Amino acid sequence: MKRLLLTAAFALLAVSSAQQGAPLSGIVQSEDELAPQTRVAIHVVDADNVWGLEVASVVPVGGTFRITPDAVPASELIAFRSGAVILPGLQNEYRVTPEGVNVAVARFNMYVDENGNSVFDRVQDKWYIGIPRLENPPGFFTLLYVDQAATLTGSGVELQLSAGWNVFTVRFPDDRAVYAVGTSVEDIVLDVILP
Repeated sequence: MKRLLLTAAFALLAVSSAQQGAPLSGIVQSEDELAPQTRVAIHVVDADNVWGLEVASVVPVGGTFRITPDAVPASELIAFRSGAVILPGLQNEYRVTPEGVNVAVARFNMYVDENGNSVFDRVQDKWYIGIPRLENPPGFFTLLYVDQAATLTGSGVELQLSAGWNVFTVRFPDDRAVYAVGTSVEDIVLDVILP
């Protein structure tokens, strides 16, 4: 019995490690002062980029934030194949292997938590337009959650995705595109436009 419990504990640890969140950090830039209840959030989005499930949110401190998204339930995932997700630089010109990989895409958002419940309420909470980018070197990113390890191939690159959260990046050092997939980024800039 003891051996069975130990084996189960190791298996659970392996699954949770394999699907750990991606710690993301950066700064918020705004010409106007943000409301005190403003939160930086990550939402799963649909094909039209409409916010859905909120997987994380934090209050920025001193214009900075650090956030780690939670796991995404299977009901939020779609089949991951070329065209299912538009990726910066690659657009829809890529292949994903093996077949059967499912994905969710998430975006950064900002909102004012009017009722203090730490969750975006579409009817009640005011939202900001936050345009995310990478600073050093400059570039863009997309948050991808996949249900199994996968390989993304396109534009002469082959990128390995791990089960759980991945950060697909395209950066432009010396005016050339460099693609990568990692588990975190620390140079996000959210340029805020107040409505």
